[in-house]
Amino acid sequence: MKNPTSESFDDLLSAAIDEPSSRFQFYKALVKLELVVIGSIVDDETLNLKYIEEDGELILPVFTSWEKFDAIIQSEYPYVKIPAELLLEMAGTDIPWVLNPFTGLSKKISSEELETMKDGRILHYFFEKLSDEEKKRILTEQIVELPEGVMERLRSCLKNFPAVRKAYLVNIYNPSAAGHPFPLVALDVDDLEEGLTQEVFEAINQQVEQQIEVMILDDAIPLASSIVEDTRPFYFLESVDKFRTMFE
Repeated sequence: MKNPTSESFDDLLSAAIDEPSSRFQFYKALVKLELVVIGSIVDDETLNLKYIEEDGELILPVFTSWEKFDAIIQSEYPYVKIPAELLLEMAGTDIPWVLNPFTGLSKKISSEELETMKDGRILHYFFEKLSDEEKKRILTEQIVELPEGVMERLRSCLKNFPAVRKAYLVNIYNPSAAGHPFPLVALDVDDLEEGLTQEVFEAINQQVEQQIEVMILDDAIPLASSIVEDTRPFYFLESVDKFRTMFE
C-alpha cells in the first residue's frame, strides 16, 4: 500500500493526539504504513533491530517515511523498510515503539497498543466510538456497487437453486481488518440443503471478478435480522411477471 504523504500522516497523528474521534483513522493508516527502522534482515523470519533506551526502558525507533528517517539518522546505520503489519509479526509487541523520534511530532506506542494493533482490537474499539454519521460516511466512501450486468448474472445463477426464495446483497465491514467492505450474498431458503452454501458460493463466484461471500439467513444470528430489515432483496424466486399473471 502506498504511504500517505508525511504531511497527511502528521495531520492524522496530530488530530489523534487531540481528538479521540480521530484515532480510528490514525491507527487504520498506521497499520497499513511502510515503516523504516534501524537494523538489518537476518533471514525470512528474523530482524536485527537497534533499540534505544529512554527513561530506563527499551524502545524501538520507528519512522513513518524515509525522509523523516534520513533527516534524523542520515546514513549512520543500516535500515529496513517494512510494512507495519509485518514488523508487528516479526518484532513482536513486548517492546514499545516511538514514532518519528526527535522530529518534533512523535508518539510512543505502548506494548498494549501494539498487541491490539496486531490483532485488530484497537481498530474495532475506536470504530465503535465513532458517531453513526461518521461510520456511515466511512462505509459509503469505501463501498463499490456491483454493475447491473453483474447483478443480472447473479440473478440468473440463483435460478439454478430452487431452494433459494430471496437473496440480499450487502457490504460487510470489519474494522479490525482495516480493509475495504466485502460483498456478501445472504440467502433466504425454504430448506437448508447440505452443501448449499458452498454450491452457491462456487456458482456465483464464477460470474464475478471480486469474491463474494455467501451465508444462509438464520434468525439466531443478529446480522440476519438486520439484513432483512434494512436491505431490499435483489433476487426473488418468483419473477414479477409470474406474479402479474395471478391478476390476469
